[in-house]
Amino acid sequence: YEIGDGLTLMNIVTKNENGKTRAVHTYIGYEGEGFACVAHSEGLDEPGVIYSYSSHVRMLKANLPYLLDCFWSNIK
Repeated sequence: YEIGDGLTLMNIVTKNENGKTRAVHTYIGYEGEGFACVAHSEGLDEPGVIYSYSSHVRMLKANLPYLLDCFWSNIK
């Protein structure tokens, strides 16, 4: 996702053998210059876990200022 100032937010989704989302790792960075991991969620396929990718994306958008702070802290 383009998030402004040339930055891209990218989610890497890992699925289990049944095709259910197991983990999501979120990175922010510049195309061609590298990315920094700013968030990750794991165990999303565990029994009792209710998970929705669209809700996950909404949560990331709501917390974008915090994620950008993490990014800027990681690249210094």
